[in-house]
Amino acid sequence: MARMISFGTPVNDAERWAFSLLADELPEDYILLTNVEIPTKTGQAMEVDALVIGEWGVYVVDVKGYIGRLDAGLHAWSLDGREVDNSLAKANYVARVLAGNVKHKIPVGVYAPWCQGMVFVTGRKGEEIELEKQQGSLSIYTPKQIVEALTTEWGLTAPKKHQVTDTQKELVLETIGQVAIVEKRNNQIQDFTKLRCLFIQSGLEVWQAEYNPGEWTAPWLLKVLIPTQFTDSEQSEFHEAQLRSEFQRLQSLSGCCGVPYCAPLIQDGEQLVLPIRMPRGVPLNVLDSKQMTTYQLLEVLRRSVTGLQQIHRRGFTVGGWTSNCIFVSDLGDVEFIDIKDNVSNSEDIKSYAEGFLAIAEQTNQPRIYQWYREAVAGTTTDLDALRSDLSAIIDHGVCDAVPEKIEVSAGAIIDHHFKLEQFIAAKETSQFWRATHLQGQYQCGVSIYSKVEANWPMLSSIYRTLAKVYHPNIEKVLAFGQLPQSEKLFIARAWEYGESIDEVKNIRLGQPLMWFKQLLTGLQYMHQMDIYHGAICPKNIICNENKAILVNFGIGLDIAASHYACQYADPTLWEVEGEAERDLYGLVASFIDAMAPESLKGDLCQAGIINALEAFDREWFGEALYDVCHKVLNFDLSIHAGMNYLEMFDLAEPSTD
Repeated sequence: MARMISFGTPVNDAERWAFSLLADELPEDYILLTNVEIPTKTGQAMEVDALVIGEWGVYVVDVKGYIGRLDAGLHAWSLDGREVDNSLAKANYVARVLAGNVKHKIPVGVYAPWCQGMVFVTGRKGEEIELEKQQGSLSIYTPKQIVEALTTEWGLTAPKKHQVTDTQKELVLETIGQVAIVEKRNNQIQDFTKLRCLFIQSGLEVWQAEYNPGEWTAPWLLKVLIPTQFTDSEQSEFHEAQLRSEFQRLQSLSGCCGVPYCAPLIQDGEQLVLPIRMPRGVPLNVLDSKQMTTYQLLEVLRRSVTGLQQIHRRGFTVGGWTSNCIFVSDLGDVEFIDIKDNVSNSEDIKSYAEGFLAIAEQTNQPRIYQWYREAVAGTTTDLDALRSDLSAIIDHGVCDAVPEKIEVSAGAIIDHHFKLEQFIAAKETSQFWRATHLQGQYQCGVSIYSKVEANWPMLSSIYRTLAKVYHPNIEKVLAFGQLPQSEKLFIARAWEYGESIDEVKNIRLGQPLMWFKQLLTGLQYMHQMDIYHGAICPKNIICNENKAILVNFGIGLDIAASHYACQYADPTLWEVEGEAERDLYGLVASFIDAMAPESLKGDLCQAGIINALEAFDREWFGEALYDVCHKVLNFDLSIHAGMNYLEMFDLAEPSTD
């Protein structure tokens, strides 16, 4: 991109388009002066469309927006048969005047640069133009050759070709006069000074700028819209509306983490400017994350998700997730400079996860990078959970690449969140502890299981789903995972007071039916979401005065398979029955097992449970309820989607209508 200095306003669309093309395509060391005046000895000035100070010479360029077929000779020109002015003759004359002016300024021992005229025929933005030159050496070019003619040796008409030195370039600028003043004027927008053009395209420009109101300076970005450079008013109005919308978004998000500060819009009649404070740090695509510590990476993730959360809570989304639009500072601050608000929250979170997944994986923290992987797959949008996990890991300083093995004992911290306080009970393959959530300082329960690695994929799916749903009679899962360097599984759940149904000593009249109805509603809710317990037995039903809670989804499948299949149910039937039927079988059998005297249950095989049921008084039990329980235990009841379990067991409350 050439250094462009505008001395005046383009007089037509052809000039505007030509200047934009030259500025974009010419090399950085080229200087492009537009609508500049060349002084003569008489004191008059001749206006030049463009003056290009390049590698091989100084070119006086006359821009013509001719459309059609141009036949150009040394003396006469015609366009589609009509005579038109010979613009090259005028450009060559001005070039000779400029060369003479330069020679008068050149000190002894310094050669004057070669000056020549050139005509740039634009057509309609590079199209609909055909050029026929009677002499191939004439310096008349269409957009296809203009840049090459200005940048290569063959485009020069000088008898001897020499490259233009920096000293010669400065002499040409001195001859023009006041170039520095004009450039400063062009680059000054109120107290902002444009330093470097980062983007330019038909009326839209982005500049790196400096704010210098007094004795201090600060870096800024300027988004500049020049309405006169658009091809039509509709396009200009569209981009102006976009720029104003961006300003309103940034103002609405003022104070949020990750949102750069913007100054008020500047409108001076010729352009509309949005100043945005230059973000600190470097873009994400050039961030050398390999040189960062684990804690620095985690801090970047924490600040990024905090910023995204705050943006979402104000009703906006980022949308602009290209890696060069995300900046990370040395202190870990993250800023989003392209907030578009053009996607949904879930789409925004997915794009965010894609952008930061590599950093998350570099932390070597499974709980963190698993969240990002799931978000990329679209299976989670829980920013609160991620931020809590990041804070817990950072605050407790446990960022070893290989986490240490945890000794399950009082005082041990599980998953950086849960401190084991009191041992409650243990079975052959499980332990249950009362724990404290370190960040929230509330009581919770933590169960630890061994020998469940074979069922890990299924259990992971169940518990990640349970963590997102709620029913008062289904355990509230807080966290789920595997202990480091171990095959043990942990589940953290809300603390519930009670005992397993087979250990409740004093049962009041009506309590079993109340518990049964509660668990039926809970099971129906889970089954509607295709979540099945698979291991309902008395030990997985916790009861207190007011309610029963179903716990340990999927845990103890070996118990269910061996205990129920061998004792409660026929093994063959158990294998072929549906998951809903097995859950209902386990629920009914568990209540009968817990309520019936030992003498009635026998060896707890299917026949024994049915005998225990038949020992109850049908009228006391309820005719309809008795019949349904009998069918469930015989696997004679088929469950289908949409069934109301309370109605099926004749336990629904009568309608008040």
